[in-house]
Amino acid sequence: MNRKDKYIDSRVVIGAAVASLVAGGAAWAADGDSPEVKALTQPSSSIEVGAGNVSSSSFKFGEYNGLQKDGGFVLGAFDFQGGGSYDSSDTTRWRIQGTDLGLSTRSINAEVGKQGTFRFNVGYDELRHNAPTGDSYQTPYIGSGGSPFLLPSNWIVPTVPRASATGINARGLLPAVTSANAIVSGLSTAPTAAQLATAGALQAADLPAFHGYQLYTERKRLDAAFSAVVTPKWEFSAGVRSEDRTGAKAMGTVTRQSGGDIAAILADPIDQTTRQFNATLGYKNKRSFVQLSYFASVFDNNIKSLSWQNWALPGSTATMSSAPGNKSSQFLLSAGHDLGSFTRIAASGSMTRNTQNDAFMVDAGAPLVPVSSLNGKVETTNYAVKLTSRPVKALNLGLGYKSDDRKNKTAVNTYGFFDAQEAAGGAAINANFGTALNVSPAVLALLKSNTNINANRPYSRKLGQLDADVDWSFARGHGLHVNYESAKIDRYCTGSWISCVDAASTKEDTFTVSLRSEFTATLHGRLEYIQGNRKVDAYNENAFLALVPMANVSPTGATGGATAYSFMLANGWNGWGPALGLPVPATTGNMALFFPNNNALANAMYQNQNRISELPGMRRYNMANRDRDRARGEVDWQVGEKFALQGSGDYRSDRYKDSTYGLTVERDWSANFEAVYTGSEKFSVTAFYTRQKEQQQAAGNTYTANSAAANVGGFTAISGGCFATIALRNASNKLDPCLNWASDMSSMTNVFGFSIDRKGLLPNGKLSVKLDGDWSRSNTLNRMTGGNYANNPLAVAGAPAGTIAAYYVPATDLPRVTTDVMELRMQFGYALSARSTLRLGALYADYSSSDWSYAGLGFGGASGVLPTNQVAPHYGVSVVTLGYSARF
Repeated sequence: MNRKDKYIDSRVVIGAAVASLVAGGAAWAADGDSPEVKALTQPSSSIEVGAGNVSSSSFKFGEYNGLQKDGGFVLGAFDFQGGGSYDSSDTTRWRIQGTDLGLSTRSINAEVGKQGTFRFNVGYDELRHNAPTGDSYQTPYIGSGGSPFLLPSNWIVPTVPRASATGINARGLLPAVTSANAIVSGLSTAPTAAQLATAGALQAADLPAFHGYQLYTERKRLDAAFSAVVTPKWEFSAGVRSEDRTGAKAMGTVTRQSGGDIAAILADPIDQTTRQFNATLGYKNKRSFVQLSYFASVFDNNIKSLSWQNWALPGSTATMSSAPGNKSSQFLLSAGHDLGSFTRIAASGSMTRNTQNDAFMVDAGAPLVPVSSLNGKVETTNYAVKLTSRPVKALNLGLGYKSDDRKNKTAVNTYGFFDAQEAAGGAAINANFGTALNVSPAVLALLKSNTNINANRPYSRKLGQLDADVDWSFARGHGLHVNYESAKIDRYCTGSWISCVDAASTKEDTFTVSLRSEFTATLHGRLEYIQGNRKVDAYNENAFLALVPMANVSPTGATGGATAYSFMLANGWNGWGPALGLPVPATTGNMALFFPNNNALANAMYQNQNRISELPGMRRYNMANRDRDRARGEVDWQVGEKFALQGSGDYRSDRYKDSTYGLTVERDWSANFEAVYTGSEKFSVTAFYTRQKEQQQAAGNTYTANSAAANVGGFTAISGGCFATIALRNASNKLDPCLNWASDMSSMTNVFGFSIDRKGLLPNGKLSVKLDGDWSRSNTLNRMTGGNYANNPLAVAGAPAGTIAAYYVPATDLPRVTTDVMELRMQFGYALSARSTLRLGALYADYSSSDWSYAGLGFGGASGVLPTNQVAPHYGVSVVTLGYSARF
């Protein structure tokens, strides 16, 4: 029997079973006592109890399955059903189900209903997500929930005494660092006894404070739903859901209270509640339907802020706000109508309103906050219409259009703040900027030269998309599908003083053609090709100016009323400025004010402390011109009555041809093979193999400002690079081609799996065995080109003549990251009776990763980052379970 025949036979069997349920009478009476008919016609219940054991703890192994702890656990599940039998006039049915009752993935659901009248269900479920390295995270901070994170009272600020007696340095927590030599005045010098004693004292005080803190998110969800058939044409349904999330996640924080960027990765507490409600009223007749729905959601973050002591300056505390609460409501109307025997039209439309109005947190680090809250408001309207027709039996046509208009109606305001609670600078803000802000004298006195003056940008977006489909069965077993899609996206910010988007308009056309064929009764195949082209009308490299409104104010010292923006516009530049080296003679006038030494736009001229201008030729990948080609196909071959093969392949290539910097190429391909042997109803073997490769190419530039500096410690020679001397290099820093870099990141993954299923073992045929497993290996490489310069630490006063001042250090490939995952599973089932089974299960799982990036999180990893000692996941875990199940 071939595969097609099996499929036909299964339909005959199912059809016969359904017919027997409907027919009743003598046929029902004749077969009513058979187990097969009872299983289909009489509700049955089941229960499962048991226990298991996990050999060792691992958050990565238990990331989603609830088995993160070692030791025993309980197995529990049930499925209770009842109500009227299928041969009675009572159509009431009820069911209560529970799964994973002994684990943190448990769920319980109950429903009751009367066919064609009503249905009510209520459910509860839990899901715990363990951060993959959440069991290796360590911190010296004490605190949980919404309380501040505090350091131990005996905390000593880490330093490396042999390098600096006062310089804050988290690497000082590692004895191997503090006991090593340092280069002092060009000589390798060992630490003194006093320096070793100082380091030992701080390590003795600080290292015992590091303790484990588990990072995980636990979700608990309760929902209920009701539906009723009011009349044969009218139906109503409604539902509610409440979801609570608790736990903690890793949060990177930065503060500048201690005079520099000091970072800590904190256990950010999670305590959130989301409530949802929906209701639907529907009408339908033979040719039409109309449905009106309402959806609403409310998100509350019960932790309003996060506070922590600065580990580099324990006398100070930093605070940052948490995610704000928000509300959303939506009305949705959908309808459809048969225009004739072969044509149908369907349409839908919705209006959604999202609001966010939590109060701002204001302190000395934010001297200019003109409103008490964002008062955010986003309104979205969308509609879609689809016309389908089947003019002849072999031809299906479709034409559709949809629009999605997201309008951000949040008012634009200008805010003033200091980076990460940095201390205010001594100099006053530029006088003209202060005048333009039009603030009170008290607020003006708080604004300094290191204040960031930023405006919010309310992004809006409108999508219009046209779809056309043709599906043609041109011969028996052969079909052709053609699709054309044209999408246009317009982006804007209402209220911004200048365009805020990198691409105001993008258009993408996608053409798809696929061919499906039944070459023989046992050989089927499908081939598809997709070609897409995205075009950007004009990429705006100056979109960042919408963030900094002072770029449109003429600063003190400018001539002719010039602003940063007008001066850029007059010269045809973006914020990076002219493609020139150090000017000779030096720049003067407005040029010296806005682009001193031909460098990028001076931060003081748009009153922002961070460099936010872009390189010419930099394109964000989602708003850049792109050509896409994709091909995929599959073959399904029933070789014989017992053996089947399946293969598929997929290739995609994205090319960002106009992007000099940023993502330039993205490719991936995959191949899949599967073989299935079905010796009998009691024996089957399956094996599969998958190979996949992903590749991304990107480019950038290590921008360095032009400079007149001509030596390092009195020395001038450079080894390598694009210039022979310090003076020549510094004069051309901005144009130095050796500062260009490129990365070629690729990942190759191989996966192999198998399954062996055997039933009817032992003379009594009551034993079944299933063995399955899978193994995967992923290798990730990041090949780098380019490089950068490093000053020679031996180039100091008194060094020998001819000492090299700086070296060009070429970029090298990053270390390979290899991840191996293996799982083996065995399941034994022994039928104690026709309705009860004893089950024994065993699993062994192994995971290892050589991810080098975790090395920077350990002691001695970074000078300005407090270590967390997280390590790349690795485990070898075995699980054994024994359970009993019964049906009744």
